[in-house]
Amino acid sequence: DVETIAQNLREIRPTVGYAVPRVWEKFQSTIYIRMADAPWLNRKIFEWAVKIGTFYTEKKLAGIPLNAGLRIARFLVYWSVFYPLKYMVGMNRMRIGLSGAAPISPKVLKFYHMLGITMFEGYGMTETSALITVSKPAEYKLGTVGKPIKEAEVKLGEDGEILVRHPGVISGYYKDPEATAQALQDGWLHTGDVGKFDGDGFLQIVDRKKDLIITAGGKNIAPQKIENKLKVSPYINDAIVIGDRQKFLSAIIVLDEDNINKYARDKKIQYTAYSELANHPEIRQLIDREVQQVNKELARVETLRTYTILDKRLYVE
Repeated sequence: DVETIAQNLREIRPTVGYAVPRVWEKFQSTIYIRMADAPWLNRKIFEWAVKIGTFYTEKKLAGIPLNAGLRIARFLVYWSVFYPLKYMVGMNRMRIGLSGAAPISPKVLKFYHMLGITMFEGYGMTETSALITVSKPAEYKLGTVGKPIKEAEVKLGEDGEILVRHPGVISGYYKDPEATAQALQDGWLHTGDVGKFDGDGFLQIVDRKKDLIITAGGKNIAPQKIENKLKVSPYINDAIVIGDRQKFLSAIIVLDEDNINKYARDKKIQYTAYSELANHPEIRQLIDREVQQVNKELARVETLRTYTILDKRLYVE
């Protein structure tokens, strides 16, 4: 249950975890929000630990030799800072984390690696009987979903669509010959996802084929990349990037109600209803800073020119 997952995690303290990106993002934001409330000295120690942990993690992931001084520094910050934080959220025993069902920001993956949790992605569909590609603890690259599993063949179509052939692929959709003919062609399942392989054979998911944005200038934009960067913010729960056939990109932003309400209390912002808070000038300034930070990480054609803040959550219905 999404409502009790935090409590369940603290009770069970698993050694291996699997979740969708939003769950991993939520726990990351929980830690950062908690530390933002900590006393001044604790905040400074945390910032210092993150600098050392990030430096150590980036070198380790890049395969760069780690000197004794860096190893000792990381050992100290792990046991004095990171381990207590992991214990607080119930992840102190977790060794491996797997994210799936949607792309996750490499920044989030690096954060968990910094905490000492080997975090990677896998890729699959109901139509493929779950996993088709997966990273392994001893062989992974952040930002990719790994390599094809045994007996699975994966190739890219002319337009970059991921095509799959495997004994576990469905034989068709129940009483839907039209959808079956569209998805299964010449023995290959057309996944509807666009991807690319790197030089070492790792698959990277670009976006859903139908979700790609073609701007008025003819540029192909993958909105999920931008949306994932926005959702790294502890104050943004969801984001939808739009701009098909338009001159620039825009976004619809859904706030994280818990963190926004807490921010308002800390800043003594007066409001009577959440809808009023979502449109408050100080909240607008906060989100504007988050959006501008994301824009700095994007190519010019990918940057957001405008955005709208919704005053309610998105629902499946």
